[in-house]
Amino acid sequence: MNDAGNGHEWTSPDGSVPTSGPMGPAEAVPTAAGYSAPASGVPGAPVVVQAAPAQTHIPTFRSWQPGIIPLRPVSFGEFISVPFRAMRYNRAVVLGGPLLVVAVAMILLAAAMWLAFTDPSLALLSPVDQFQGIQAQTVIVAAAAFVALILADALASAVVAPGVARAVLGEKIPLGEALRGIGPRVWSLLLLWFLSTLALVLAMVPGGIAVWAGVAAQDDGAITIGVLAMIALALVVGLPVYIISAVARCVIVLERTGAVTSIKRTIGLIRGRFWWSVLIVFVTGLIVYFATGIFQQVLGFVGGIALVIGVSGAWVGTAIFVLVTVVGAVIAYVITYAYMGSVYALVYIDARIRHEGFDLDLARAAEARRT
Repeated sequence: MNDAGNGHEWTSPDGSVPTSGPMGPAEAVPTAAGYSAPASGVPGAPVVVQAAPAQTHIPTFRSWQPGIIPLRPVSFGEFISVPFRAMRYNRAVVLGGPLLVVAVAMILLAAAMWLAFTDPSLALLSPVDQFQGIQAQTVIVAAAAFVALILADALASAVVAPGVARAVLGEKIPLGEALRGIGPRVWSLLLLWFLSTLALVLAMVPGGIAVWAGVAAQDDGAITIGVLAMIALALVVGLPVYIISAVARCVIVLERTGAVTSIKRTIGLIRGRFWWSVLIVFVTGLIVYFATGIFQQVLGFVGGIALVIGVSGAWVGTAIFVLVTVVGAVIAYVITYAYMGSVYALVYIDARIRHEGFDLDLARAAEARRT
């Protein structure tokens, strides 16, 4: 799935683009007999017959649902159900992509947790020892886990986009192809993550200043106002930033653009559909939150019991706590990134169908594959 020309067109699956060149008055032109003749006004010269235009693939009724959705504006119910269909249709990318990215981060997180619990200087599992500092290896692994978590957040939902986009056309792609597709776009995705995070932090600065001033003056009223201001600004700024950055990830991967260009493109795509997009993301986010929350509550109960055993001195309890916590996080994150990544891709495709007639391009591409 790629864009060419002005960046708003979907090329054919093999990446081929029709080419044409200028045809001057003295150039050879194909004739009906299959030979070329000079296009001149010399008496007796063969009559030049212009070449027939390239054959276009007119979509038939079977080309209007080649994959996981019918090629028309996406309905509200489809935003909820189609992500599950995408997970089943192309498991390798939609589920395997987030699993690969998240698993690397969670392995580092598990190592950091184990080092923290077993670090004698931290004394987390000792009822008698006191905090004496922290070992260098614990800090290094914790920093690596933090960086890996940032990468997972920036890349996990982005790798889902090509899998969903190709599934719309009824195609499956291997995970390696999806990873190669986002490889050159990693820095753009990280820049987008940084810009969105920076915008949210800057929005909360006025409230933070009010909280700091209230703490310095020991004024509870100022502290309360500052906290409320931080929450309000986080919602006012964070909501559009979240929606725009989520769809912009799909733009970066599918249209191969930079971070700033993808933001501008996304703003244009969701103009007039912003609150509809907010409703879709809010409802689907609640579904994922409750689904994964129940699962994590059960694992959290088991992990809490294991942690109590670990504090009593049994290292097996600590190991079980770390394992349960990490496994629960992996499952929850993979489901979240796979489902919500599919939702973001559908929002992008739906916006292009509504604003750019993208369904016609997709139907023609589907018909071209059938002929």
